[in-house]
Parts: sequence; structure tokens; C-alpha cells
Amino acid sequence: MIRQLVVVLIALALFAAPQPRDVAPSIITVGPNVQVSVSMPLIMHSEGVIAADPTDARRLLVCSLIHEPAIGKGVVAYLSQDGGRQWDRKFTTGPDDNAGDPACAYGPDGTAYVMFIPLSGRKSGLPVFRSSDGGRTWTGTGATGYLDRETILVDGTSGPYHGRVYVHGTTDVRSTEGIRRSTIALYASTDGGRTFGPRVERASLGRHYIFASANSVVLSDGRWITAFAEFKEFWEDAESDRVHMTFAPPPEPAYVWLRAIASDDGGTSLTDPITIAEWHAPNGYARYSPAIPSLAADTKSSLFRDRIYVVWPDTRLGGTDVLFSYSTDRGRTWSRPIVINDDRRRPPPAVPPNHLLASVAVNDAGVVAVTWLDRRDVPDRLAWRARIRVSVDGGETFQPSVLLSEAPARFDGTEHWSATSSTAGGGSSLFRGGLLQSQVFAPGHLYMPGDYAAVAADRDGVFHPYWIDNRTGWHQVWTAAVSVAEKAVKNGADDLAGLDDLTPSTTLDRVSANDDRRTQTTTMTVRLRNAGNKRINGPFKIRLISVESDVGNVEVAGASNGLTGPGAVWDVTSYVDGGYLDPGSASRAFTFVFRLHDVRPFAQGHTDRFTSIVVRFFTRVLGHFAS
Repeated sequence: MIRQLVVVLIALALFAAPQPRDVAPSIITVGPNVQVSVSMPLIMHSEGVIAADPTDARRLLVCSLIHEPAIGKGVVAYLSQDGGRQWDRKFTTGPDDNAGDPACAYGPDGTAYVMFIPLSGRKSGLPVFRSSDGGRTWTGTGATGYLDRETILVDGTSGPYHGRVYVHGTTDVRSTEGIRRSTIALYASTDGGRTFGPRVERASLGRHYIFASANSVVLSDGRWITAFAEFKEFWEDAESDRVHMTFAPPPEPAYVWLRAIASDDGGTSLTDPITIAEWHAPNGYARYSPAIPSLAADTKSSLFRDRIYVVWPDTRLGGTDVLFSYSTDRGRTWSRPIVINDDRRRPPPAVPPNHLLASVAVNDAGVVAVTWLDRRDVPDRLAWRARIRVSVDGGETFQPSVLLSEAPARFDGTEHWSATSSTAGGGSSLFRGGLLQSQVFAPGHLYMPGDYAAVAADRDGVFHPYWIDNRTGWHQVWTAAVSVAEKAVKNGADDLAGLDDLTPSTTLDRVSANDDRRTQTTTMTVRLRNAGNKRINGPFKIRLISVESDVGNVEVAGASNGLTGPGAVWDVTSYVDGGYLDPGSASRAFTFVFRLHDVRPFAQGHTDRFTSIVVRFFTRVLGHFAS
């Protein structure tokens, strides 16, 4: 008679089992919400960045886009010198700048930097402002050529390019025939941002088009790396600059590549780009969810040093989800994406929400944090609340998400916003001829509060997210101090840290499978086999990394460690006679049991070409290799 280990996995759809929970797990503490932009309470704010001074855990810098009716768009910078409790405005662009795309950073010596695009003279270049006193006073020191969605980074590692300032973004080049094509471009400075060397770039040719880039990171050996979106068929043909398609209407196909590109010589050249993932990029106009990725790199922890993390919005499953992947080999290959937002998926006719503005950071202890604006349980599908999830195992699994926002954004007809206007027609350069056309309209950042956001980790490991909401009636910048009471640990738990990863040397051999539609129970019976060439010893523990389904929601019960999703562990040592497996030998059979909830109709070919996936799950096998 087959002895069975019953592991109950009770349902999720997607790449990671959602664990709805609004009470913070014990390892996460979210501090009070703080209004960063309190000195400009009646001014609409949107996209921005938050940076932490590596020399002083109390010092934080925020740069934000503002919408001022009198001057249009501008950029402001706020400084906190007490860990984010109080903020003072220290930098504001001039009335003639009409600035956009704020970017800011700290260098390893505490020098602060701010950049923006001067929209009034957008092709003339981007000014760099520098503060040698940590953000209190500012001086214009240098400039780069024109870039769109520029970001600034200073190498704070002990590598060969320590202190080098990098500025990158997208721009255009033209062929000898005048055909316009897009590039990913990088500038580097060896004198603290006072001057910059020549631009190095890679062009997107044929029908392709580079739309936007993420922030950049530097690894411990000095490798600079960023990610970007590249449309597959943006132009009508390879010899034309007539646009074929920008953002596809929902449901969006995989019409974009998420790609990564690096520099190993301090910004003198760029490597060939590699593809991270096929990307179902959201149509921002239809979903109010922009398509810009975010990067982080672990340069300090001993366990996951130089692991790179990326998040991006994706619509492959109906709504706009936050996807996550990581690289353990300096960006050459990337893990299979998982879904970070853990809202429970509902069967039709419920319409899935469109989450937005995901960001990722990692602290010196190796803890990974992902933040985003979450639209679960929002009746109008427009409002949001900020949430956070953290990982202590290098991004393999995540704790349940917790709320950051103490109050939601709201759109009930009483909110304030700065109207936008335009004119065209007649003798104007825009749409010349015909009647004069004038219009007043709500800005795009009303329901989509910017194209990007950020989260930073300070010197003490505390996370500081940047988000926008309009709880006061105006779009304002908010933050909170988020502490995580654990550091990164191998295999996600102290009791597993001493075990080897046996996964490359093992298989799960299928014995049988069954699906009971009446009880929505699916079982799979397997044996653990040693597929390697040397003995492996117990204890043998199987750790759940992710689970997915085309037809329902899944949850784990009965795990040895009591978890109900990714990170659940069950001990199968008792099914291995003698407590070891010689090469080729297998355990006795045990059974996984899956129970599905919120089951949707089966549809052939949703995930695989000819099948509907009832349950698919990914695990690691842990134990000991024989000495």
C-alpha cells in the first residue's frame, strides 16, 4: 500500500500563490505615512524618485514633478535630515524651465545630484545640479546631451569605477536618408558630474523602437546595467519612419521585449543587449498603467551579492500585474517571471485590476522590497493604495504584501487637479490650417500619477517608498519608513540554511494523477529520485517556489512550516528508506493534493498550446550531498 504525504495546495492563478493579508507579518513594520510635499499642499505632484545618502541613514532626498498652472511643469527636490519624518523643499526649477522627468541620486561621499529635462529647450541638453552638503544648497555644474526619461547613478561600490557618475536614457539618431531611429544612450563623468564624456549608444534598427528605460545599477566589479522596453513592430517597415503601432489595445500581445544592456568599461562602450522576457506591455491610455521597468542590485550581502532584480507591469493574464525576475550571473540570464501582486483572482465576469508604478530595492542585508500602487477592491478601478512585499531568499519567494497607505487615493468629484490646455490649427505649427482649435483637458497624470516611482533603502536597511495619492484632495508625495526584522537567509529560513540544493541532481517521477471536478481536488503522486552520480543524504525537504493555474486560485495547507504559499516546506525524509538515496534510487511514493477555488471554465491553450493547466508548481529539493 502506498503511503501518502498529503500536501494541500488550495489555489492561486498565476506564477505565485496570492496570500491576501492586510495585517503586517511580524517581520515587517510600516511607520506612519509622512507627507513629503507638505510645503506645497495645493500643487499637483506626480512622478519622482527617492534616494538615500549612503553616508548618513538620516538623510533622504526626493525629486518630484509638479504641475503648476502658472508655469506648466516643474521639478522640486525635498530633503529630510531625520530619516524621513520631516521634509523641506530645497530645490525648484525656474519659471522658464518648464521641466520634466525628475532624477536624483547620492554619491558614495554624500554628494547629491538632481537632473531634469528642460522642456522649453528640450534638444539643448540636460543640466546637472550638484549639492556638496547633502542636498541643502545646489549649484549647476554640468550637462549632458538630450535624453528622454533620463536617470542618474553614482558608482558607490569599491570597484574600478568608484565615484563615476552615469546618466542614461533614450534618444534618437538619423540615418543618411533622414530615417529616425531610437537609441539607448549613456554618458559618464569622472569628475563628479562637472563634465561628461562622449555619448555611447546602441540603436534599435529595422522596425524596432526603444520606448523607455529603467533606472540603472552598478555591480561590485563595476559593471553598469539597465533594462529597457523595445517594441518589435513600431515602424511600418524597416526603411520607414512612419509609425505602425505604439501601444497595442487590450488585450495586449507580447509585442515588446524587456531587454538588458551593460557597460563593463566605465561607460566607454555598451554590450550587446539580451532579452529578459517577452513583454505584454500595458496600454497606459486604456489601463492608466505606464510601461517602465525598475531595477535593483545587491552589492553588499554575502549570500546574494551581485544578484540583479527587475520588476515591470504586464497584462498577459488579463489585468496589469507586477512581474518580477532576477539574474544570478550579472544579467546574462534571468529567472522565470513571477507575479508579485497577491490579490485574489476572481472568475468572470469580474474584471481584473490594473496595478501600476512598481519599484524594487534591496538593502545591505540582502532583503528585497517591491512596492506598487494596488487597485484591488477599488470599485471605480481608478483609485489605488500603495503596498509592499519583501523577500529574504534572494527573490525566490515573497512575504504576503502589506499596505503602505493609511488612506486611499480617491476620485469622487471633489479632487483637485491642474487643467492642461493646447491650441492648434490656423497658422500654428501644430496641425496647421483649418479652424483654430483650443482645448482644456485633465492631465494624463490624474489617474496615472506619473510614469515612474521609486523605493530606496537607507544605510540602516530601512526602506523608504515614494508614492503619490490625493487623500488631501491634491496629488501629493508620501512616504513611510518600512523596517524588516530579518536579513537575507539561504533557502529562506534559518533551519534550511545549512542544507544543500539537491535540485540539479534529483527528479520527481510521476506515479499517477487525478482530478475530481466535484470536489475541485487534483492529486499528483510522485517519487523523489536521485538522478546524480553520488549519494545524497537527508533530511529531504521540498520547498515550494511558485505555483500557477489557468483555472483557479491555489493555496498551500499542511506544510511542515505552516506556510500557505511559496516558501511552504514539507519534509519527505520518512519516505526515503535509510535516510539516503544512492544514484538512480528513489523514495517511496507520496502525493501532492491541490484544491482549487474560484474555478473558471476550462479553456484550451491558455498557457500551453494544447492544454489547460490545472496546477503547475515549482520546487527545490533540499538535503545534503554525501561527503
